[in-house]
Amino acid sequence: MCVNNKLNKMAGLNAPANLALKRVCAFAAIVFIGISGASLATTAQAAVVFKPLVREGQERPDKADPNSADFFSGVACGVVEGNDVVFRSMHDGFRTGFDSIWTIKANATGLRKIVGKNRLAPGGFGKFMDFGSNNGGDYTTSPLLHNGLIAFLGHDSNPNTDLRGAGGLYSVRLSNAVIKRVANYNTPNPSLGGFLFGQFTGISQQGCHNAYAFNGKDVFFTAATLGNNDPSGVYQARYDGAGLKKVRDNNDPDTSFPFFQPRGFYAPTLGVNPVTGATFLGYAGYNVFGPQALYVGKQHSMLRSDNLPGDPSPATGGSSFDYFLFDRFTAVFYAEAGEDYYGIFSRRNNTGPIRKIVTNLDKLPGIDQCPINAIGNFIADAGRVFFYANTTNCDGLTANGRMGIFMAKDNKIERIIGIGDSLGDGSEAVEVQNELGPGSVYGKRLVFSVRTTKSNRTLYIATLP
Repeated sequence: MCVNNKLNKMAGLNAPANLALKRVCAFAAIVFIGISGASLATTAQAAVVFKPLVREGQERPDKADPNSADFFSGVACGVVEGNDVVFRSMHDGFRTGFDSIWTIKANATGLRKIVGKNRLAPGGFGKFMDFGSNNGGDYTTSPLLHNGLIAFLGHDSNPNTDLRGAGGLYSVRLSNAVIKRVANYNTPNPSLGGFLFGQFTGISQQGCHNAYAFNGKDVFFTAATLGNNDPSGVYQARYDGAGLKKVRDNNDPDTSFPFFQPRGFYAPTLGVNPVTGATFLGYAGYNVFGPQALYVGKQHSMLRSDNLPGDPSPATGGSSFDYFLFDRFTAVFYAEAGEDYYGIFSRRNNTGPIRKIVTNLDKLPGIDQCPINAIGNFIADAGRVFFYANTTNCDGLTANGRMGIFMAKDNKIERIIGIGDSLGDGSEAVEVQNELGPGSVYGKRLVFSVRTTKSNRTLYIATLP
C-alpha cells in the first residue's frame, strides 16, 4: 500500500505485468545538502560508464530445477556493496512473485542463486514459496545488503494462508548462503500483550523503498500483530533474531505533540553520526488522516503542518511528509502540499530550516520540454540525492512522457540516464524503471534497471564520474 498521493498513482505501474500498458519512471538527483533547488544549474548527461548485468529472458543457471523458472524475469531493485550486486527474479511461468534471490559481480561475472524455493525457511513451515509478490507493484520488500549479509522478506509454504501471507524477515550470508530467521509469524511480538507478528511488509512507498532497514548487524522493521494490517510498532533485532525488542508502538504517546497519536508506522531508515559512527533510527507515522509526521527516536521531527519552501500557495494548508532517508545527519524526504506542489526536500539535524531539493515546478536536463508529472523514488548518499522523474506527454514525442534518473551535487543537476541515451553497448534506453532505493548506490556505483532498444528490462550498473 502506498501512502503518497502522487506516488500512489504510480504504484501499480511498477508491476511487471502492467509494463506493456503503463510505462512510468522517476528520477534521482544528487543535491548538495543545504543548497536550494531553485539555484541548481542543469547539465547534460554525465560521463557515466554502463555495464549490463542480467536481462529478462536470459537463461537461468538453475533451469533444471523443477521449482525454478527457465529464464530471468522481473529483475529489479538491485543493491550493491563493493563488487557485489544482489537482486530478485520472478518465476517467468507464473509471475505470482519473486522466486529467488541472486548475486552477481559488478563486472557481470559470478552469477549465482543465493536463496530459492528449494531452501527451508528456518523457524517456519517447510520451504520458501516466494520472496515478495508482484501484485500491485509490491517492490517494498527488496533485499538489503550490508557487510556481506542480505536481509530479505520471505513467505514459506504454511498451509494456513494467513500465516503464509504474514511471512517473515530473514538474513543470508553471501559467502556461505546460511539462512537465519530475524522474526516471522511464530515470533512473539514484544509489544504489550505478547501477540505474534502478522505483517512485515507494512506500508511503504512503491518502488524499492523498503519496509525495513539493515546496517549489517541489526534489522529495523515495522510490523503488525497477527490478524491486523496496520504496522502498529517499530522493532529491532539482530540478523539472527537475537535481542528482539520494541523501539516504540502506537501505545507510546508523542509527548512533544500530545494531540497527535500515531496509528501506525512505516519506512524505517537509518542515519549515522559522522563523528561517533553511532546509528540512529528514523521512521514515518500516520493516523486516520494519513501521513502526519517523521520521527527520530520516539518524538516527531517534522509534522504535517510544517510549511514547504517554494510553495506557491502556502496559505492553502500544511504539508504531508511521506517518506524519508538519512544522509548522515541530514533527513532527505518526499513531501507534498496538495496536488500542485510536491517534491524532495532536506533538513539538517532535525532543527534547521527545510530546504528544497527538487519539485514539480523545476526543469530537469533532457526532460525540460514538458512539465514534471511525477517525482518518484530517490536515494541520499554522501551529499548526493539521486531521484527519478517523468514528465507529461505535452508534445506527443513519447506515449508516457520523458523519464530519467538524475544526480544533483555541488549546485548542479546532471542526467545519469534518460530515454534515448546510449548505454555504451550499442543500445539506447527506452524506459527507465522507478526502482531506486536504499542500497542502489555504493560509492561511485549505481544499480538500476532499464528497458532498451535491444532487450527487455535489464539490470545495469553505472560507474559515476
